[in-house]
Amino acid sequence: MDHSKKSEATLWLNLTIFACGLFFIVVLLGDIFGYSICNFYWQDSVFAEGSLTSLGILTDSHVRFMVFLTVYYLSTALTYPILFSLVSLLLNLKKGIVFDKVNTRYMSVVSICCFLIAIICAIGTCASRLLCFICLLGMFVGLIVECVRLVMFKAIEMRTELDLTV
Repeated sequence: MDHSKKSEATLWLNLTIFACGLFFIVVLLGDIFGYSICNFYWQDSVFAEGSLTSLGILTDSHVRFMVFLTVYYLSTALTYPILFSLVSLLLNLKKGIVFDKVNTRYMSVVSICCFLIAIICAIGTCASRLLCFICLLGMFVGLIVECVRLVMFKAIEMRTELDLTV
């Protein structure tokens, strides 16, 4: 890789690591002020409409709010391993460690956490219908990361076979 391409890749890796740091701060602030944020958005909004209220289940707004708050905190708790894995993966890429099984493990953590967030939000749709969008987003991102992980895992296997034949 020539010098200009390498410096461009380093720039993008540094920007992405910086963005992860900013996102960490936002999530941390969201955890600190989570109750107030959730309560603000819950009051007289579309967030307060649950999918099971028409069936007579979870008709009490306070109970639905507590479910919504629990979903919020469980989801943000799963964001920390995602951010740690992403930063670790980016630091490995910055060091030139690309086709390594450690990177595929980091990607597994990201996809598993995305799928867990999707499951938590799917359960939370009984309290707030808007969680359905986060559920779908979590599944979509988890599938993309898992596909990339499988491609990388296969590339590692192929590289290992090539190293053995040479």
